[in-house]
Parts: sequence; C-alpha cells; structure tokens
Amino acid sequence: MRPKPSNALWVVALSFFVAYLLATVPLPQMFALARPDWVGLCLIFWVLILPERIGVFVAFFVGILQDVLMGTFLGTFAFAYSVLAYLVLLLHQRLRMYPILQQALVVFMFIALGQVLVQWTKELFGTGLTGQMHLLPSVVSAFLWPWIFVMLRAVQIRFRVQ
Repeated sequence: MRPKPSNALWVVALSFFVAYLLATVPLPQMFALARPDWVGLCLIFWVLILPERIGVFVAFFVGILQDVLMGTFLGTFAFAYSVLAYLVLLLHQRLRMYPILQQALVVFMFIALGQVLVQWTKELFGTGLTGQMHLLPSVVSAFLWPWIFVMLRAVQIRFRVQ
C-alpha cells in the first residue's frame, strides 16, 4: 500500500517567505541593480509544478505583498506577476518538456517581461529607472534558474507537495 500523498502547501508559503527575505536583504548599490527576482523565480517554479493550485490569483496576491515590501505603488508587482503566471500557465506543459538550459532562456524572457512591466508602471508614476539596467536582474535570474529549479524540485519531492 502506497503512503497517502501530502499536500504540504505550507512548503510553498515557506518558499515564498524565503524569496521575500532574499528580495529585501540590503545590498550595496552595485549589487542591488543585479539582484535576481527571487519572488518571480519562485512563482514561476510553483506555477510550473502546480498549475492547478498556483495561478494568476495567487500571483496577484504574491505581487501585492511584494508591492508592500518594496514600497512601490500597489498593483505594480501584482500586475507583472499576474502576467508572468498567466504566461507560465499557457506554456506549462511545453516548459516541462524543455531541458533545464532551455527553460532558463524562457525564464529570462518571462522575468525580463516582468521587469519591463514593473519599470513601465513605475515610469507612469515618475519613479522608474532610465536606460536598460532594469533587465540585468533577468539575466542573473536566468543564470540562477537551474539551481533554483533543482533545489525547489528536491524540496517539492521531499515534502510531497501536490
């Protein structure tokens, strides 16, 4: 007889908590511009693995909390993360079949789109960055994706998150 699978959705919440902590750790200005989008990476992973449980609605509330933590106008990250989750939901079956490096390229494009949406929204209110430096976190996030994927996948398997 097989053991009953565990839902363990507290693991998902804990992973988002760690992502929020990593997103708010103070860094020197030189490194702060290249800070990966930890919350976006975590969101992409969980939408990819649990598309029936983690979707646009969860992404919206994850984004609202990110707005509160970062001190941006409410809805800035909520909009970007909702679009991000929607795109991952559209392509999740295809993304699961890609090798990890090809997934990293797609993650780069998704995070870059999210960063562009965040900067576009910030520019509407006059607080955005000038230039193309807002795309640097998407490059760093793409390089970190294979390790993030392997670590979160191991956690997901260990705690049988379904």
